[in-house]
Amino acid sequence: MTEPDYQKLVNKMRTEFKQGDDKRDAGLPTQIPEVERFDNLSYGVVPQFQSLDVYLPKKRTDQKLPVIVNIHGGGWVYGTKETYQFYCLALAKAGFAVVNANYRLAPDVVYPGELDDLNLVFHWIADSTNANNYQFDLNNVFIVGDSAGGQMAEQILAIYTNNEYRKYFGYTLPNLTIKAAALNCGLYFLTETNLIVGAPEAYFRPEIRLTKHDQLNVERYLTQALPPIFLMTSNGDFLRNSAFTLSGYLSAKNIFHEMHFYGDTNHLRGHVFHINQKDDLARQCNLDELNFFRKYIN
Repeated sequence: MTEPDYQKLVNKMRTEFKQGDDKRDAGLPTQIPEVERFDNLSYGVVPQFQSLDVYLPKKRTDQKLPVIVNIHGGGWVYGTKETYQFYCLALAKAGFAVVNANYRLAPDVVYPGELDDLNLVFHWIADSTNANNYQFDLNNVFIVGDSAGGQMAEQILAIYTNNEYRKYFGYTLPNLTIKAAALNCGLYFLTETNLIVGAPEAYFRPEIRLTKHDQLNVERYLTQALPPIFLMTSNGDFLRNSAFTLSGYLSAKNIFHEMHFYGDTNHLRGHVFHINQKDDLARQCNLDELNFFRKYIN
């Protein structure tokens, strides 16, 4: 498949996804009285993509704040921090410092370019100047990631907790402690799935999946050094089987996690339903995750 074909597929997917997200978020405020925003902070040299927002609860003392890092979804080709601002504002309202980052998207980058950006985000957070400016508690850092962001959250955790795996990427460890993570409606087991077709192939090119097969076998490198995991899916999530497969795999390796499933026959909830700030079950799911994180703050 040629480069123009990838761009056409990506453009189509972006248009469809944006229409759905705009409809979901229509009328939501970008400013809320409980949260102070710091927008468009640069963490790299590509301003359009390597930028992030920080949201802090307005009612705060001079004490450091636990940090949530959001890794957005979008099939590795779509999504911005603006799309996720409403979700992240709600997390900050609950008392966390929230880092809501952009990263470069395929086809402008191919694997592992997006992970490279996420690594820069974590190092930006760990920088003492940034940590002091935004009251980050570097001993209490948490991750939320959905869909492709859930996959990348799993992978960055594997990289940071497994020295052997980290050698593939050449990353250094950021000076912070990730206490727990929520993996939401993610796609896992990249070497075994048949779902990387169409636009997502702009990131995971066929030749990359062939030459980097071992590197993409993320689950092989998951160990008990992982922080506690809140693993979530829903009854209408087209990736729900991937979450349950990962749960079984983690259980077999005695890696601590909690498996959570939302929706029932009378309440269908689709892929990444938890982002919807107008949905009561989404709010409950997010509260469940925040309460899970709070158990590990010290």
